[in-house]
Amino acid sequence: MYGLIFHANLQYAEIPKSEIERVIEKSYIPSIKKLVNHEIPFALNITGYSISLLPGDLIRNINEGIASDIIELTGTSYTHAILPLLELNRMEKQIEKDLEIKREVFNCSPKTFWPPELAYDPILPAILRDFQYEKIFVDGEALLLSSNMNTAIKEMGVEYYRLVKAGHGINPYLNYFLGLPKLIKSLRYVFPGTVKLLGVKEITGIPVWQPVNIILMLGLGRFPLMNEKRAWRLLGKVKNVMLYGTDLEFFGYMPFGGKIMNIESLISFVKRNDIRIILPSKLPPSGREFYLKTSSWAPDKSLRIWREDEDNRRLNFLTHRMRGEKVELAENSDARGWEPIPERRLDAFKAIYEEWRENK
Repeated sequence: MYGLIFHANLQYAEIPKSEIERVIEKSYIPSIKKLVNHEIPFALNITGYSISLLPGDLIRNINEGIASDIIELTGTSYTHAILPLLELNRMEKQIEKDLEIKREVFNCSPKTFWPPELAYDPILPAILRDFQYEKIFVDGEALLLSSNMNTAIKEMGVEYYRLVKAGHGINPYLNYFLGLPKLIKSLRYVFPGTVKLLGVKEITGIPVWQPVNIILMLGLGRFPLMNEKRAWRLLGKVKNVMLYGTDLEFFGYMPFGGKIMNIESLISFVKRNDIRIILPSKLPPSGREFYLKTSSWAPDKSLRIWREDEDNRRLNFLTHRMRGEKVELAENSDARGWEPIPERRLDAFKAIYEEWRENK
């Protein structure tokens, strides 16, 4: 059995706001509609802010999928904020506002939670339990690497980092070919099922395994030394895991390694290999328990991407000291992002300035 989750955020760091309608038209509408029509169960993680930008027909399509138990709606933070970078009152506000919108628009209260960028700290489960959340998606490798309790002594990081770098900088082909064997080798660490997380309050964790996710995407995109048949030979050896767990935009709009996938390729992959897809919340327990460190699904499992750039330091400093409604937009992680466009970053600075002026 395998699970699918698609993450949808219309404040995407690398996508201009002028492209939002095209993202919805090319990716969101056809992908969600075809998955529902083919009765392939999946979890949909969409931010409360993004919901306000969706057309009515898509809202109705999502509601139909929820009513027929094909779509499992998840909770997240309202504006895709990195929750461990916020003080606790702001964490709670982001979670609460997202939940309120989903209750209002979809008439349901999600029980599973997707933390943006899978960024986690041990207090987060306690706040989620206060809102009756039962399960949270987590990075599988971060679980395993959390046995290293002091990263000041030894940093966390993945073996196939060269492959992560393959889409950036010099020698992309060299990085790809050197990273691929390590990516495949890393499948040996993948274990099936959900886990018990030993946070401030216990909660069930649903691991998202990046090696599984990346191998599927390489297979669907027919990258060198990888195609759909080889991808399934590798992935068919792991059971009761998330088969896909990243951005919905990669289907129909956003290129992955220079290639744009379409949802039909995933649907045919599932049907051709007779893969049983279930809702992520129905994955069985593994019987394992973990303490998960403050972490994310970044290559080094840290929060540095969203914290250490000088603009990001300034944004984090200012948002900690402001309280108004517009601060929620400044807390959006994609203003910090992996490689944000200036428009997205300036949106955060503008929100802070406007809030300051209005309340001075």
